[in-house]
Amino acid sequence: MLKFSKNKGFFQLSVEQKVPQNIESVFSFFETPKNLNLITPPWLNFKIIPPIPESTHEGLEISYRLKLHKFPMYWKSRIIKYKQNEFFCDKQILGPYLFWEHMHTFSTDGGNTIIKDVVNYKVLFGNILNKLFVEKDIKKIFEFRYKKIEEVFKK
Repeated sequence: MLKFSKNKGFFQLSVEQKVPQNIESVFSFFETPKNLNLITPPWLNFKIIPPIPESTHEGLEISYRLKLHKFPMYWKSRIIKYKQNEFFCDKQILGPYLFWEHMHTFSTDGGNTIIKDVVNYKVLFGNILNKLFVEKDIKKIFEFRYKKIEEVFKK
């Protein structure tokens, strides 16, 4: 399910999940920015700042507001790679991380779809802050997301 690793000051989270739906419907769900609200934990108080785009494409920029440990945060990301029904990658261009890049890939397995998330990130104070807070927070967020994705795509 969730796997963390470290390489040259960067941390990485990998998550793989199989859902019993075709790749077109799964990709369509993920490329629709408003659906982020459905798979983001309520305790983050996550809000996309309007205008909310209908779909994703390379070059798209999306801004968000959220709260983490009661601290309000502003986050802006850009879609830097996109291929319909295969992958897209968002990169933080403004936000709490020194570096954040999230690659979403989709592949078929019979009539199922395999969703893979790989997040590479770097934080201020490196391993210390990561071990104290960041890794735990990301783990909770992606565990919530995993469960919500199961609910959304159950047959």
